[in-house]
Amino acid sequence: MKDIELALFTGVDIPIPECELTIHQPTIKEISMIGEKPFLSGVQILTIDKKVFKDGKGLSNTTNFQIFMTIMNNKESKEGKKMALDALMLITPNAKITVTPRSLLFNCDGKTIIIDENNFGYFQDILRQVFCIKYTEDDFNPINAEAAKIAERMKQTRHKVAQLKGEDVGSVYARYISSLSIGLKMPIENLIQCTIYQIRDMLERFSLWSNWDIDIRSRLAGADAKSKPEDWMRNIHKN
Repeated sequence: MKDIELALFTGVDIPIPECELTIHQPTIKEISMIGEKPFLSGVQILTIDKKVFKDGKGLSNTTNFQIFMTIMNNKESKEGKKMALDALMLITPNAKITVTPRSLLFNCDGKTIIIDENNFGYFQDILRQVFCIKYTEDDFNPINAEAAKIAERMKQTRHKVAQLKGEDVGSVYARYISSLSIGLKMPIENLIQCTIYQIRDMLERFSLWSNWDIDIRSRLAGADAKSKPEDWMRNIHKN
């Protein structure tokens, strides 16, 4: 996996040499233009991983790219295709995108860039890092590998950060930003200019610091200090 941690943290555009394409990290404000849930659903389709499919027959010789293209070209998955293309619009704002049966074509300043079976894995790797995606086997569970059923299940799934059982959480990132604006005393106008990676980094780091601060204050007040406070400056991005 390519080391782009600093680029992710600073929010700069990220080149993918293997694809001859540069990825823009959209801000929360930019994502709001098409809607949080449609955008994250589109990202799920773009980063689909066959390893998360259960009870799927006939996938052993199928690639992630083939599953993705099945969704993009199937008449039953028009909504999924639109969400994926809307997400791509924010990720590659300077490109005109065309979907063919075997590839994605990006026309950038008169140059045509092809994403196909040969380089789709590099494209997915960067997107997963940009949007903090780590799939588990619990993320998807389609009945089989038929294109229409894959697409239908994809429309029903949500980004992992929005998976709270039995609760309609509304906008997850609006809630994150609202909490951070109070906890960090930062203007909302500044926070909405952050990327998904930056918001998640701040949220987790602030949570670690808060727990550490409470622990230290408790010790100073005479509380029983049996456990060592967790290092709030530890690396939070590596597995």
